Amino acid sequence: MAISTRPPRTLSDIKTHSGRVSRDHQVYRDYFQVGALELERWRRSKEREAASSRIEGIDSRIAEIDQEKEALLAGAAAACAEANGQGKPEPVGKKKSSGLRIQY
Repeated sequence: MAISTRPPRTLSDIKTHSGRVSRDHQVYRDYFQVGALELERWRRSKEREAASSRIEGIDSRIAEIDQEKEALLAGAAAACAEANGQGKPEPVGKKKSSGLRIQY
C-alpha cells in the first residue's frame, strides 16, 4: 500500500453553500423567528400563571395567619380579664394621667 502525501481533510475542506445565498428572499427565516417568539411568549405566560398562583397562595396564608393571631389575642385578653377578677376585658384606650406618680 502506498503512503499518502496528501494532508488529511478537515472541516474547513468541506464545501458548502452557506455564504453564497442572498438573505433577501429567505422568508422561512422570518417564519421560524415568529415561531420562536410565539414559543417564548407561551413560556412567559406559563411563568406568569405559576407566579400568580403562588401569590394567591401566599395571600391566603397571610389571611389565615391574621385570623389565627386575632383568635389567640382574643383568648389571651379573656384570660387576663378572668385573672384580674373582671367579667369583661377593659377597653383599651388613653387614660388621663393625674400627674407624676412615684412609688417607693
